Amino acid sequence: MKQTLNTFTLILFDAIALLLSLYGAHLIRLSLEGSGPFDGYHGDFEHYLLSGLLLAFYLIINFALGLYTKRNDFWEELRRSHTGTFLLLLSVVMVLFVTKSGEHYSRTLYLLLFVNLLYVAPLLRIGAKKLLHRSGSWALNAFIVGEEQQVQKLQRDLAANPYLGYHSVMTLLEAQVVFIATRGMNVEALETLIRTYKHKVKEVMLIPYLHNISFANADIIDLRMARLSFINIQNRLYVTKNILIKQIAEWLLVLVLLPFFALALLLIALLITLDSKGGVLFRQTRLGRDGTPFACYKFRTMYPHSDALLSAYLKHHPEEIAHYARFHKYRSDPRVTRVGRFLRRYSIDELPQMLNVLRREMNLIGPRPYMLEECSKIGFAAETILHVKPGMTGLWQISGRNDLDFFERVELDVWYIQNWSLWLDFIIFLKTFVIVLTRKGAH
Repeated sequence: MKQTLNTFTLILFDAIALLLSLYGAHLIRLSLEGSGPFDGYHGDFEHYLLSGLLLAFYLIINFALGLYTKRNDFWEELRRSHTGTFLLLLSVVMVLFVTKSGEHYSRTLYLLLFVNLLYVAPLLRIGAKKLLHRSGSWALNAFIVGEEQQVQKLQRDLAANPYLGYHSVMTLLEAQVVFIATRGMNVEALETLIRTYKHKVKEVMLIPYLHNISFANADIIDLRMARLSFINIQNRLYVTKNILIKQIAEWLLVLVLLPFFALALLLIALLITLDSKGGVLFRQTRLGRDGTPFACYKFRTMYPHSDALLSAYLKHHPEEIAHYARFHKYRSDPRVTRVGRFLRRYSIDELPQMLNVLRREMNLIGPRPYMLEECSKIGFAAETILHVKPGMTGLWQISGRNDLDFFERVELDVWYIQNWSLWLDFIIFLKTFVIVLTRKGAH
């Protein structure tokens, strides 16, 4: 009963999203009528539903993408929702082409519909899941089996993700699904658990643990007659095709953002000049691709010739030495200016690294730009991390930043390189703004 209610609610909200997006496109197109090339729109809103085909196509596409049958986190559902919207636009183009009726419909209106759906559908889906969550219909009771530490981590992760909809329970009798955290298990024990639980619940979820490997983008080759599966695992940013896709996407984004960055750079440069003596930019040698040193730009956030300030501070606060050894940051740095504190708090001091991006020394998104003396500390991961360009932001910045120690940041950088996707870069880019505004991990 709950599953039927969930499916019906999600379908209803998607139908509302389509109608709202179409009506919004209709209003925008009406406002454009008579201006420039926009002429000849008759304002027949119902005409553009294609006698119900538009809604039917949209719901069928979403069903095929698993948006009504599978549970995913917000970002994966956003990717699938956007894919569905694009496929809907292609379907409309094909129908108009096959029926040779394109001249009877406004192409501008359908493009506006496409744009509207990109944000209206995800927003309404969030609302639908919140409604279902409050009604108690969305949650599935999940019993977690495995090593105690991994069980506790998974319980926290599920509790922090109500969009996914799994509620951790303490006994199997309450469970509708079982999660098996496989870290440390031998094959025989795992097979026994699967046999035990698959007869008691509808779903058994396996969580494979391989260090720094995600199976989301792995290619699986199934040999059915041999009863074998091959899993192809790559360092995804070692692949030439992926590198090219990433560079093209980032350069297009840079061209869009450059005017806004230029204005911000000029304003901040003025504030720095008024606040304290010294240059506007600070250059520090960092490790680039293949370990090649380059001058990494930042806004100056410290007083000039401030080593004496730091020495005096460390004499009175020796505990800061141990803190720096672990996090490579001081909790309260006396060398930092008033404007510098503000810039660091919101990570604005890193904006001049856009110059490094333009000089092709850095990417917008990538691993941290490590200092020269950190190379030996990176250890075995240096071969992987230094194979790609460092980034202005990255997985490390949206995952805790200064709350992470040095080796946790290294792990994140390795994971990013091995599991890169353009969608992952899109998530990191959006979440960077959230982290900067909320200042999470930015002390």
